[in-house]
Order: sequence, then structure tokens, then C-alpha cells
Amino acid sequence: MQPPKNRYSQTPSRDSKKPAVKPAKTQKAKSKRSLNLGELAQRRQAGKEARRFTKESRVGKVFLRTTALSLIGLVLLVLATMFTPLLSIDKITVTGTSKVSNKQVLALLKNRIGTPLPMISESSVAEDLSQFKLIESISLISKPPHALEVRITERTPISLVVRGGTRYLYDPAGVNLGVASGYELLPTIIVGDDPKSSKSYAQAIDVLLALPAQLLKRVAYIQAKTRDNVTLQLRGNSAQTIIWGDSSQSILKSKVLKTLLVRTSTNGRATFDVSAPLTPSVIR
Repeated sequence: MQPPKNRYSQTPSRDSKKPAVKPAKTQKAKSKRSLNLGELAQRRQAGKEARRFTKESRVGKVFLRTTALSLIGLVLLVLATMFTPLLSIDKITVTGTSKVSNKQVLALLKNRIGTPLPMISESSVAEDLSQFKLIESISLISKPPHALEVRITERTPISLVVRGGTRYLYDPAGVNLGVASGYELLPTIIVGDDPKSSKSYAQAIDVLLALPAQLLKRVAYIQAKTRDNVTLQLRGNSAQTIIWGDSSQSILKSKVLKTLLVRTSTNGRATFDVSAPLTPSVIR
């Protein structure tokens, strides 16, 4: 016997037979797809980094290789110029001489023929020519591939110094340039010791170098008794005297003295005191 049917009961609809949606599985699938996309992006980025690193590595290798080849080429070039006849000297010329003999200079430099240009220095050539007192300095001018010019600057006499009864020519550095001929229009420095090491000579030279060229020719004698007492005597029968004082304010003293000399006759006896150039005086 079957139980009575409930009139309120309903037959399930077709829709009710469909399986319920499982949200957990859907979210899991979405997460999986997102994860796959993230991995793909990371792989792409890693690929880009790898390619960039590989490219930079290749550039770095090319740069290092080029630098190494350049250095090797430079070393080979230096060695070639130093130890081969590529830049060896076969001609030497000397310029700037008037008192020094070119032939004597070339004779001493003959041993430099065949030497590569980069191997010659000014100091070595100056040592070869050290016996010439008249040479003050030298400079070398290379004229590749095989010529060298030696340019000489000679010492210029600026004063006379009497030693042992003989008049000698001296340059500003106190180097003896030989016996004077007697026709030089140069001032005589009165000094008792060796001009090369004399403080009095150096003080007198400081004053002479400050004088105008025209006035320098008029100086007959100069003496530095002390550092603050430098006096000069001009040429002529009047024997005009200049009290210079110390070597300070030399330019101003020179200008003031020039003005005083213009206003004074060369034949009149006078003493010009410019030791204090702002308050000079003329004693007749």
C-alpha cells in the first residue's frame, strides 16, 4: 500500500536538475590563468635581459679587443722608432750662434748621427756642449724623419768686472765670458769677490736690469756697498752720480731718474737721489 500523495508536493522542474555551480573551481582556474600569464611575462622579461646582457657582453669584448690591439700597435710603433732606422738622424743643423763656432758645435754633436729622434733630449745635448761658456740654453726642434735642429741662445754680456788688473765680460748670472776688447759700452761693476756667488754683484745687476736701455749705456760704474746702498756714476767729464738705494721700486725709480736727467744738463755736476722715489732730489 502506497502512501498518499501530498497535494502540496510539486514535481521538480528541469532547471532544478542542473548541477549547482562550483565557484571554487572557477576561481582556481582564473588564478591558474593569471599565474600562467605572470610566468610568461617573467620569461619574456628574462629573455630581454639575457639578450641585453649578451649584447653588452659582445660590445665589451669588441671594445677590449680594439683597445688591446691599439696598445699593441702603439708599443710596436714606439719600438720601431727607437730601435730601427725609421726616425734615425742623418742631418743636424745649428742656429742662433754669433760668437760660438758652428763647426765646433757640429763636431761635438757628430756622435748623435744615427740616433733615433725620440731618443735625444735637450739635457743630453746640453751636456755635450757644456764646454761652451757662451751658450746659455738650447732647444731641440725635430724635423722628421731624419733631421734635427739645435737652436742655441748665447749669453749676453751686461757688465765689466776688473779682476787681477784685467777687464772681463760678465753676463747677468755672473758667468765670465772672456776678456773685454775695450770697446764695449758696458758699465763696470765694482765688486771684490767672485761675481757668480757675490751678493753685491747680484744687487747691482738687479738695478742695471731695471734701467732703460738708453740710460744703461750712460752708466760708467755701479757699486753695491750694502743692500741699501747702491750708487751709479754716469759717463762724462761731470761724473754725475746717482744714489739708488736698495733694489725696491726699481721701475718707479727708473722713471723718476729719467725725468730728472732730462731737466739737467749732461755737463753739469750733479747728484741724483732717487732712493725715495716719491721725494727725489738733485744736489748740484
